[in-house]
Order: sequence, then C-alpha cells, then structure tokens
Amino acid sequence: MNKLLVAIISFISAINAIALSTWISANSEKCFYIHNDQPGQKMSLYFAVLEGGNFDIDFSIRDPLKSLVINEQTQRQGNLVFTANEIGEYGFCFSNKMSTIVDKLVDFEITVEDEARDPDLKSRNSNPAGDFGASRIYGDLHNIDRFQLYFKARENRNYNTVLSTEQRIWWYALLESSCVVLVAVLQVFSIQALFTAKKSRF
Repeated sequence: MNKLLVAIISFISAINAIALSTWISANSEKCFYIHNDQPGQKMSLYFAVLEGGNFDIDFSIRDPLKSLVINEQTQRQGNLVFTANEIGEYGFCFSNKMSTIVDKLVDFEITVEDEARDPDLKSRNSNPAGDFGASRIYGDLHNIDRFQLYFKARENRNYNTVLSTEQRIWWYALLESSCVVLVAVLQVFSIQALFTAKKSRF
C-alpha cells in the first residue's frame, strides 16, 4: 500500500498543468507558453469555446524552434495529445482574427506529463501493478476531468443559446406589437381621412 501511495505521489509530481479561461478580443490573438524541460514528454491541450459568435476559434501550436506543430481553423473544442521532442517553450495560440465584432471566451487546459518508465523490462513485468497502477488511476481521473470540461462547455453553450433565443423572441414580440400599433394608427387616420373627404364634397 505504501509503495502504491509513493508511486502515485511521484507520478503526480511529474505532471505540470495550467487551466485558464480567457477572453479573445475580436480581430486579435492570444498566446500562452509552457516550458518543456526534457524531450519525449507528452503534452496535451484541451479547449472549448464557451461564449461568442458560432463558438469557434482558430488555434495553433509551435515548438521552441517556431515550427508549426498543429494548426486548425474554426474549431469549437479540441482534445489534442502530442510528444514534445524539443526542449524550450511551446506556444499555444488562439486566434479570433476571423471575427471583426464578437469577442470569444475560451476555456483551456495544457498538461505536460513525464512519461519516463523503468527501462528494465524484467522489473516492469515482475510488478506491473506497482508500475502502471498510478498511470491507470491518473488516466481514469484525466478522462473524468475531460468529460466534466466537455459537459461544462455544452452547458455554457446551451445557456447562451437560450439567452440568445430569449432576446430574439423579446425583440420579435416588440416588433410585432409595434407593427400592430402602427397598423391600427394608420387605419384610424385612413378612415378619418376617408370620411373627411366625403364630408367636404357636400
């Protein structure tokens, strides 16, 4: 039990993560950087657009050599995993340059995980539970966390859709009422003008 606890603590300490929510202004771009201190580490990015426009955004990932690792356009959300082979700062950029009016709220999480394992296959096979138990626990917790983020994004989008629909219904009702009042006023004046014209003939 103590060995499993030590393995979990050591495994968690090898994970670096950042989770933020940020507004991306219209016709602008924001970049966030995370440092990779050794090659072969696994980096993951989860993001979801919570508010704004069609809930889509462009994003790109660049390595420390400024080479483009991933580049996607008009994505509502994403869950990406890649191996960081270069040492240095990786840039994660969200671009809202396609929108000239609407700001967008993006919720994202960047995780860096050291995947180093015991190179001795005999010791690994002799005690697979002790070696991979923490990995399995972390993997399950990671999946639960991503599901929660996914449902949070869906809830926010549905809530914003409800608010937008409510505003549209309100403006439509106001326009409809204005049209009814305008038609009633026009009818009164037209009937009054008709009788006035007939009276003036005699």
